[in-house]
Amino acid sequence: MLDFTRRLAPLSALSFALWKARRQPGSVTLALRSGLRFELRGRPLVHLGNNDYGVAYEVFVMDYYNPSMYLRCGEAKLIIDLGVNVGFSTLYFLQRFPDCYVIGLEPHPGHFEQAQRNLELNHATGRVELRRGAAGSRSRRMQLLDRGSSSSLIENATRAELSIEVVDVFPLLLGKKIDVLKMDIEGGEYEILADPRFGELNITAIVMEWHARSETSLGLDDKRWCERRLQDSGYQIHEIFTQASNGMFWATRRMEDAKAIT
Repeated sequence: MLDFTRRLAPLSALSFALWKARRQPGSVTLALRSGLRFELRGRPLVHLGNNDYGVAYEVFVMDYYNPSMYLRCGEAKLIIDLGVNVGFSTLYFLQRFPDCYVIGLEPHPGHFEQAQRNLELNHATGRVELRRGAAGSRSRRMQLLDRGSSSSLIENATRAELSIEVVDVFPLLLGKKIDVLKMDIEGGEYEILADPRFGELNITAIVMEWHARSETSLGLDDKRWCERRLQDSGYQIHEIFTQASNGMFWATRRMEDAKAIT
C-alpha cells in the first residue's frame, strides 16, 4: 500500500488513507502525482476476484504496461485496448502517448460505466472510442460469469449470468496500423490468436495476459501455446511475469518482419 500511496498527489494520499481506514464504505476519487485522476469503488460494489485498487496497483505501481523499452514516447498513434476493465490501462496509455487515440472494448456493464466515469474525470472521452462488448473472432451472444475484474465468458450458463455481446474484432483491426494491442480478456485470447486473420494484422507491439484455459489444464502449456502462435507470426517475447495459472508478456515484431509488413 505504501508504494501506491507514494504515487498519489499529497491530498489524494490523505484521502486514500482515510478511505482505507473507513474500510472503503464508498468510492473515492484520487489523483496521481502525474495528474491522472481516477475513482476507486468501495467494497459494496466489488464482486469476487480483483477490485479497482488491485487493478490500479498493477497499472500505476507495477507498471506492467510500460512501453518505454519497445516504443518511443511520441511513437504510438493508435492503441487497441481489449479488456478495458475500469479504464486504468487506457488512461495510462493516453498519458504515455499524448497524441494517441484508443479504441477499447469492455463487456462487463459495471466496468464499462466506471471506465466512462474515469475517462470523464480526465476530460479524455474525445480521445477514446469505448465500445461495449467482448472481443472475439465471431459475433454472437454469450454469458459472462460475473467475477468482477476476473469475469470470463462461458458457453452454457447453469444459472443466471450477464448476457453480453461478443464482437468479431477483426473487421475493426484489419487494415489499420496498430502501435499497441493490449489484451487482457480472461481466456478469450486463444480465440483471437487462433484465427488465421491474426497473422494479417499490422501490430508493432502487443502486451497481453494469458490465462490457463481450465482449472485442470497446465498453465505453462497454455503460455507456450500463446508464445508459439506469436512467434510464428513474427514476434519475439519479453516476459513480465509467470504464475501457474496466468502471466503477462510483451511481444514485439522482429525487425525483418516489421519491415516486411509496412
